[in-house]
Amino acid sequence: MRHLLPMLLVLPLAHCSCQRHADDPTVEIPVEATLAAGTTAGADGIAPPAAARASSRAAEQAASTLHAYLGALPGADHGRADAYWAGGGPGNPPDDAVLRGITGLRGMRIQNDPPQALDRESPPRAFEIPVHLRLDTAAGPVRMQGWYRLRARVDGQGWEITSASLQPVLG
Repeated sequence: MRHLLPMLLVLPLAHCSCQRHADDPTVEIPVEATLAAGTTAGADGIAPPAAARASSRAAEQAASTLHAYLGALPGADHGRADAYWAGGGPGNPPDDAVLRGITGLRGMRIQNDPPQALDRESPPRAFEIPVHLRLDTAAGPVRMQGWYRLRARVDGQGWEITSASLQPVLG
């Protein structure tokens, strides 16, 4: 009887710890990333990890290219900045002429929103990247906002800017 009492006390604990309950299928988990249309998803609507990683990596590379371009603008050598554009230049007049026309640019703070895929590829081959710029100029601070569109280079060696739209923020 002495040995039976400890076994009776342990038995309910063992029963509870081994019992599995199925997860509630109606519970929704918030997800910040949006699958591009055409991305292969499983029956549960979740993208395969490799496809999600490739899309995320492509978005990061496109944003890095944009930051490198914007970092090259304040210098005297606009040729280096022009090389980031499709066709070797921004066109005439440049899509971001309002930014390129600022004289006395001493510094720039770049903040971008998450890149938005413009196609249904996986990973996407084109993005629109919303930007918010805070410029330090000789005449005082200037704010601008807009977007840049980038696409993967034909040779697969990076990204190039195809168009832009920037406007000064008043106030």
